[in-house]
Amino acid sequence: MSKRALIVGCGYTGSRLASLLLEMGLEVTGTTRDERRAARLARAGVQPLFGELTDRETERQIDHLGPHVVFYLVPPQRAAEDQLPGLLDATSRAPLEAFVYASSSSVYGDGGGDWMDETREPQLVGNVAKLRHAAEKTIVRAQWEFQTPGRVCRLAGIYGPGRTLRAELERGEYALIRGNDSWVNRIHVDDLACGLVAAWRKGSDGRVYNLVDDAPHRAWEFAFQAADLHELRRPEWIEPEEARRRYDPEILRRKLASRRLRNRRLKEELGVNLKYPSYREGLPAAVAEERAGD
Repeated sequence: MSKRALIVGCGYTGSRLASLLLEMGLEVTGTTRDERRAARLARAGVQPLFGELTDRETERQIDHLGPHVVFYLVPPQRAAEDQLPGLLDATSRAPLEAFVYASSSSVYGDGGGDWMDETREPQLVGNVAKLRHAAEKTIVRAQWEFQTPGRVCRLAGIYGPGRTLRAELERGEYALIRGNDSWVNRIHVDDLACGLVAAWRKGSDGRVYNLVDDAPHRAWEFAFQAADLHELRRPEWIEPEEARRRYDPEILRRKLASRRLRNRRLKEELGVNLKYPSYREGLPAAVAEERAGD
């Protein structure tokens, strides 16, 4: 009998993850609130589960599914921790091997460019970081409340086909802030999918893993290469005052944050060999795949 995977929030990352799981021979169910996406998932071989996570009928269907692994990928705007208890209860009777929560490196706050790993104490500045960390704690507590084997994966900036800054550069919406030379971390969506699977298969309960590539870099480096690959104008530099007028405080905080994340656990404990160790290899591949799709 095939193992069953449930992807909660089967969007950009979830779709790539679903393809990998299907290749591994799993039966994959993905949740969505978008009817058109549900149709695309079905065409790709994923069983769509349409509805709100907090609905009793959705929880009943998840309970009936009995997944062996759950990947929770819902963004923080829709991932307040009050959604998790019902889902954790709905999966508490399943033959669950892992509940993998996709958190965010935003919980580390602004490190001033310092190197940091999973032992770094979170700095919860901003609503997104607070929601993420609250959900992390809910997952860890579930080991005692629901006997749930939870793992926390902290994700950096995700890029890949369809996420290469092309649209933002074409519209002239992407800008760099003068005087801010922040360090950023990224991971190609295919390496991210492999990391999430590895967290399920090789991770330890209650453990935190940074899912990032080998090469923190300056924000302008990625943006300039993206512009050059797309043969578009490089993004402009704007003054800090203009940035404060232009961006929501949460977005501005993310742009100004500077940190360099280590991925030793990803490689040594989870055994992931990155296909794209840095954006220097991954971004050209992503752009090439975009063009092939066009």
